[in-house]
Amino acid sequence: MTGKAARGKWRYIAFRVDCERNVSRHDVVGALLDTGKGSPARDNFRLTVFEHGLGILKVPHRLKEDAIAMLASVESVNGVRCEVTTLKTSGTIRTLKELYVVDGKEFVDTGD
Repeated sequence: MTGKAARGKWRYIAFRVDCERNVSRHDVVGALLDTGKGSPARDNFRLTVFEHGLGILKVPHRLKEDAIAMLASVESVNGVRCEVTTLKTSGTIRTLKELYVVDGKEFVDTGD
């Protein structure tokens, strides 16, 4: 088996983290690992982008719904109360970056 079938299919989930103060990428990964302990998605993800409170999570396509539930269940990040909102899911990271990157410099929610 070669190509995509051998590598597996991925889904990319754009999400926003709203907290009382800024949180780091490391803090978000820690919160996802803690929240995902009982989930099939537990550590089967990669946080590919996290800037300005917006992120893109890469997950195996079969775990997409579990990963969305894991994101929704995050209530705090590094002890700070937060709300995580899923924005959009895509089969390519390019689609999400086109929606949320402004001037190629920042990963921000353009409101689309």
